[in-house]
Amino acid sequence: MKMLFRIFKRDLLKIKRNYAAIIIVIGLCIIPSLYAWINIYACWDPYANTSNLPVAVVNKDEGAVVNSKEINVGEQVIENLKENNSIKWEIIDEWQANNALNQGTYYAVIEIPENFSSGLVSLTTNNPKKPNIVYKANEKANAIATKITNVAKDKLTKEIKSNFVETVNSEAFNALNNIGLTLDNNRSKVLSIKDAVSTAIVDLASIQDYINTSAENSENLKEYIYSMQNDLPIITEQINDLQKATELSKNLVNENKNNLNKINNDINNSIIDLQTLSKKIDNSLDSINISSTTKDEINKKLDEVNDYIEKMKNIIDISIKEINEVNQNINNENLNKLVDELNNLNNILNDQESSINELKTLVNNGTAEEDINKKIDSIIKVNDKVMSDIVTISNNYYKNNSNIINNISEEYTNNLDNLNSILETSKIIVPQLNALANYGIASSNEAIEDAEELSNKIADIQKSVSDLDSKLENLNDESLNQIIELLTKDSSEIADFISSPITVTQVDVYGEGIFGVGLTPFYSVLAIWVGALLTGALLTTNCEDFEDGKQPNMLQRHFGKMLLFLSISLIQSFIVILGDWLILKVPVYNVPLLFGLAMLTSITFTLIIFTLVSILGNVGKAIAVIIMVFQIAGAGGIYPIQTNPEIFGMLYPLWPFTYSINSFREAISGPVWENVFTSVRALLIYCLIFIIIAVLKKPFHKLTHFMEHKFEEANL
Repeated sequence: MKMLFRIFKRDLLKIKRNYAAIIIVIGLCIIPSLYAWINIYACWDPYANTSNLPVAVVNKDEGAVVNSKEINVGEQVIENLKENNSIKWEIIDEWQANNALNQGTYYAVIEIPENFSSGLVSLTTNNPKKPNIVYKANEKANAIATKITNVAKDKLTKEIKSNFVETVNSEAFNALNNIGLTLDNNRSKVLSIKDAVSTAIVDLASIQDYINTSAENSENLKEYIYSMQNDLPIITEQINDLQKATELSKNLVNENKNNLNKINNDINNSIIDLQTLSKKIDNSLDSINISSTTKDEINKKLDEVNDYIEKMKNIIDISIKEINEVNQNINNENLNKLVDELNNLNNILNDQESSINELKTLVNNGTAEEDINKKIDSIIKVNDKVMSDIVTISNNYYKNNSNIINNISEEYTNNLDNLNSILETSKIIVPQLNALANYGIASSNEAIEDAEELSNKIADIQKSVSDLDSKLENLNDESLNQIIELLTKDSSEIADFISSPITVTQVDVYGEGIFGVGLTPFYSVLAIWVGALLTGALLTTNCEDFEDGKQPNMLQRHFGKMLLFLSISLIQSFIVILGDWLILKVPVYNVPLLFGLAMLTSITFTLIIFTLVSILGNVGKAIAVIIMVFQIAGAGGIYPIQTNPEIFGMLYPLWPFTYSINSFREAISGPVWENVFTSVRALLIYCLIFIIIAVLKKPFHKLTHFMEHKFEEANL
């Protein structure tokens, strides 16, 4: 060790005595940090400046006419784009746009065709046709820019689609609102139909009494029929108004029925999914054999179980939400009970998830096999109860709740069908009553002779009116309220829900939404490698003899000389990380850990590069560059390794970059210590490997010296 530090001290003195060497060493310490900082800062938040990306918009829409009203959706889109600052939209004509796109002035062109408005309003015809928006991208100009503009195109299309659906549905529900208000305003008239039919029954019975009592009352009968005939136009008018309202209500009721049926199917599928996931949990737990399974395999299976539990909890939450939406108006006891059962099941799953995490702790701490098996058995028992509860919920649902949801939709349909049937029957009866009245008036002078025939006709009419009265039994204030309530719901709220039935909430788990922060591990690690490579390229790895005659051996020369390289690399790494933290303001979760990992990375890279250069000379420098090139592409620093060709995925675990970048990510975003320890172990293994290679330096050194000597003879 004394000889190693003697070599190191001599190198420091050489640097101190030569101002050019001082400048070069200072430059070596700073340049790698500039490499990292400039690249990170350049990529810090590229999406914040997308408003400077020029995209041309061409509006060729000729408009359309709907209900004698001219509309031009293309112009509306243009007006919306003028208020949208996410992209630099430029409204120009078609020739200019295409010419500028070819020249690279614009990254993309969005073209609204002539038939855009007419295509949208074709929904109101028997032959609807979807309009197209033409999107042209200049990939030659910039690959990433076209991806950004492509997202902008999709967002624009989505907004147009959503606004169109919302507008159409809003207009439809506004029309139904008017029908509902008309129906509500004429509530007394609608309900009076039932009273009128009941009155008609009584009146027909009275007429029958008149006929059977005496022919002498024919004149009175004639006057009575006149009175009844005067009421017939009122009944006819009321029937026509209600029938119009009923026809207009059918479409909305059918749509509501479809939505309820969909919810019912979703809940059925959710119960089946819960049963499937519960069985998967049981299978995963049963497959764990402590005596023959490694910790990693057990942890993997327990992670699978946790994933299954999370999926079950998500399914339960969605099912509870759908049931509450159905139940908010009817407040059904069985549906409330179903929600309680699902909530209880959710609580059991939370406890089971905690038990899984406790089991993982026992496994990782090396707890006795007997204790771990007991814990697994207790979790399996809880899962058996979960499976039993799911079966119970399934049976109760199919027995009680499924019919409730179906009955809600059927009730709406049956009410309208009954009402429509009543109205159709009424239409038939009213002309008969009118004909009867005319007949009674015409035959009043011959009432005695025709009494028997008239009595028979009245008996037939009485039967029809009695049938109508039985059908009108379901027509009451409550059933009418249901129809009116459905028709008078807020049109804007319903239209907004149909156009966009869900909202997506994005949550950053580690809160690192800035692009530059995500690139910091990659560019910082790359800068440390570049720094070590530059040091190996500019400084010699050869160790000169001492003048006092006491000379170091080959290993002392190697490791003694390496101390200078290590010192410079550690300073480089310290400056890089300090700048990331203080200059770029990268939000580091664990600063000491990041500095420690940077120092370990610096030592590892220096050992690798110095050993390669020391043993192989210029060939070693070339190998270090090649390794860097492969690591840039295949260490998962920028793009996920899964998106790269298969060969990169196979080499991924072999690169030191892989472990350095992953460990930096843990320190910046919040460490998962198991991942940190894995990366540290890998880097230490690299250190050990290249220390061993250095120990075996002698045979390699002879071969390298021979190759370099031959290369020098070539005078190249």
